Amino acid sequence: MSLHLVNSCHSMPISPIFNPAGDDAIENRSIWFGNTTNLMQLNDVRYTWAVGLYQQMRENFWIPQRLDITQDVTEYGHLTDEERYAYDGILSYLTFLDSVQTCNIPHLKGSVTAPEISLCMAEQISQEAMHNQSYQYLIETIIPSDRRGEVYDFWRTDKVLRDRCEFIASLYQQYIDKQTTESYFIALVADYLLESLYFYNGLNNDVAH
Repeated sequence: MSLHLVNSCHSMPISPIFNPAGDDAIENRSIWFGNTTNLMQLNDVRYTWAVGLYQQMRENFWIPQRLDITQDVTEYGHLTDEERYAYDGILSYLTFLDSVQTCNIPHLKGSVTAPEISLCMAEQISQEAMHNQSYQYLIETIIPSDRRGEVYDFWRTDKVLRDRCEFIASLYQQYIDKQTTESYFIALVADYLLESLYFYNGLNNDVAH
């Protein structure tokens, strides 16, 4: 089904878990609005780019505990108050972003009817959770114990960060509250905004300036 033929007020369909009457034929497969059985058969796919993307995502997998951040602990103690404020805020901000992504992506994935793309989204969910563990590892290792709670909550006590987080989360929440095709694709675009503009700014060396 072409996207321009979809009524924005219609409910966004969610794929059934068990669908033996589904049609996985390549010529009938679509990213959305298809009729999938949910069978993961990666040797026979329509969207071949998704298989390559999944493999690339797996190769980028890493575990935070394998990194030596001893030097980071030392350098954190030598930061100025302004630098420490920026570091704490960015770390808290990124923690929230990947936390909300872990919650949001499963809702978007539920309407995807191409198993190869659904597989990529499943991997993204896993990696968002791993990123959260990474940020927690940084907070628990670098930040003094008496200030960790403050850093975890920084995203909601700092007005700028809270406004940013609230804006992007509100676009996700609109779809949860009213699951129409319009709210779905707005949430999907918001997902790209988070990963590109929001997340990129958190890792930009000039963000503190």
